[in-house]
Amino acid sequence: MSPNTNKYLTYKIIARIIVLVLFGLIFKSFDLSFIKDNPDYNTRSLVFVTMYVIVGFLIWEGAVRISKFTERKLSQSGNRKKLIVLCSVFLLYGVIAAFAFGFIYAVTDIFFFNRYEAWDSFTLPSYDLIFGSFLFYFLILAFNGIIFYYRQWRENLLHTERLMRENTEAKYEALRNQIDPHFFFNSLSVLTNLVYKDPDIAADYITQLAKTYRYILDKKFENMVILETELNFLESYLFLINIRHQNSINIEIDLDDDIIKKCLIAPATLQMLFENAIKHTRFSLTSPLFISLKRDNNWLIVKNNLCKKQNSEASSGLGLENIKKRYELIGNNSIIICETNDSFIVKIPVILPL
Repeated sequence: MSPNTNKYLTYKIIARIIVLVLFGLIFKSFDLSFIKDNPDYNTRSLVFVTMYVIVGFLIWEGAVRISKFTERKLSQSGNRKKLIVLCSVFLLYGVIAAFAFGFIYAVTDIFFFNRYEAWDSFTLPSYDLIFGSFLFYFLILAFNGIIFYYRQWRENLLHTERLMRENTEAKYEALRNQIDPHFFFNSLSVLTNLVYKDPDIAADYITQLAKTYRYILDKKFENMVILETELNFLESYLFLINIRHQNSINIEIDLDDDIIKKCLIAPATLQMLFENAIKHTRFSLTSPLFISLKRDNNWLIVKNNLCKKQNSEASSGLGLENIKKRYELIGNNSIIICETNDSFIVKIPVILPL
């Protein structure tokens, strides 16, 4: 048995004894046979409370064991059946416990003090002591039930939270895994053309591709990264893009050093947004694509001029949906997507470490 378990059992026993002592003192105050002027008042009170604690502790433990046994046997039954059976069992057990307590109290009073008031009352059908014992049995049971069901409620709550967290992590992992093939297959498509056109540039492209893909692999299991790290990755990615598109893409990044070093961002978010702009916008050397990144209060703004391709394939929305869901799973944050006649804007919430 672990030290924590021993400590818990000790605290539980002490708590029960304290409750039983209080109940014993209250119960004694209702017994008219306790008269302060009697010479044996203090001794009799001590014996009564001690007897009450011992018997009450045994009755309490018996109720707990019956509760656990009954619930285990009815684990496959419905809640209504459980409630009916438990109430019936505890009612019967309470009657037996009340009579047992009354009998033990009467015998103890006779044995130690040669007093027959409790015994005389015990033999009467309208014995008030039995009713009082039965009442206090239910008070003890109710107290124990509150503690027991509160603990069960806490355990169920923690279990539910753990399942929700595991479910969230599983969803987030699935979303992160979408980045790898999405980015990798687009890069291979570019590389295929470069190998035939210029082997030297293709070699440089492979080197930079390795750096960018290493970033994705390294950050695969991280929910958030520092913006500075993401911008370094974006720089490598843009090197690959510029090899293909030459000077037809203009990038403007206007961010303070403070936000660059402190702001947190989901890995590959900027790369996916820049890739989305390149994929769905028509541009050329004479009509370049402009992409800007700046901060506006609590948002990072990624904006590009919009000139949709005439015969482009329908967008699956995978990239934007991926980013949107990842931010929702991270902490109930969400991105904002705005589209006008001449621009496409995505707002990313600024997340700063606590």
